[in-house]
Amino acid sequence: MNRFTSILLSLPLALALLAPGVDATSQADITAYLTAHNSVRAQHGAAALTWNETLAGAAQSWVNKCVFKHSGGSLGPYGENLAAGTGTYPITSAVKSWTNEVSDYDAQNPQPSHFTQVVWKNTKQLGCAVADCSTIFPPKYGVAHFYACEYYPAGNVIGQFPQNVQA
Repeated sequence: MNRFTSILLSLPLALALLAPGVDATSQADITAYLTAHNSVRAQHGAAALTWNETLAGAAQSWVNKCVFKHSGGSLGPYGENLAAGTGTYPITSAVKSWTNEVSDYDAQNPQPSHFTQVVWKNTKQLGCAVADCSTIFPPKYGVAHFYACEYYPAGNVIGQFPQNVQA
């Protein structure tokens, strides 16, 4: 094999190593997702979540569809939170939209919510993703940042709220 052939054969491998996929979640975003979740979980007696690439991949496959509805379990046995916003709508805003539901939580009559999934004590792993979508809101509002977070094990299990949600 001559030197030219060797360089050509090595090029795809080098490009694959240097350029992660378009959908890869950056380390800064992973930190932002985990920090936003874990700071609230700590306030509610739940242990910190860890990042899971499989969950992140599932979330990415969902947001890439740009359809603002829950996956209905089609991605796996995961819990799921979705959020979308236009303009400046960072990760922290998406997670805050879920955790602000704490004011709606009634321990005497617990109901599944975005908040309860975030703080669910038995949930241990998190994977999230974002896509920019022009089909979620009417065009006059612009492109939406569409977030999905997948949780494992899933929370919001009926009958298990008292031991998993500390309001």
